[in-house]
Amino acid sequence: MKKIITICFCLALAIHAKAQKTVPEIKTGTVMSANAFVQGQEFPLVLTVKSITAPVSIGWSVEGYGDGAFEMSAKALESGTQFLPVTQPALGVTKLGDNETFGVISQAAFKTLSDTKAFTYGGAKFKVKTPDTAGIKIGGKDVDAIHVVSEDGKLELWVLNNPSFPFVVQSVGQATDIVITDIK
Repeated sequence: MKKIITICFCLALAIHAKAQKTVPEIKTGTVMSANAFVQGQEFPLVLTVKSITAPVSIGWSVEGYGDGAFEMSAKALESGTQFLPVTQPALGVTKLGDNETFGVISQAAFKTLSDTKAFTYGGAKFKVKTPDTAGIKIGGKDVDAIHVVSEDGKLELWVLNNPSFPFVVQSVGQATDIVITDIK
């Protein structure tokens, strides 16, 4: 009888652990496979986190086009207020202003989102979408991301539930939309 109870307990624990959403660790060296959508065209994109300390650097590579990186200051990651509008990135390193971010919302915006279920970024007011029926998977795993939508309904973001590096793992309605498909 003890064996049966132990097996049932272990099985229940395993099912519960499998059902939980994961928060992929984003660190220096993390490589993300993605699809980028620009003006109706889809491009395979590879993003590489080159540095998570100032200057924060996210490298990008598009086969057949080239590669480069976006550099953000510590201030941008802490309190940036808008995304860098990207349609065709410049090759090489692009340094962003202290109010601009690429691929992430600022930690201050994430704190506001966590506290109030809403935030403003680039002039757009976002709020948590409820009920959220659009969960996402990355690499076959359910990911713990916060789904937000702009007041006018034209922009949607899925922000990784990670206060230190709130990465946008999927977007709809931006100049360049990105869908992360794998994180290693």
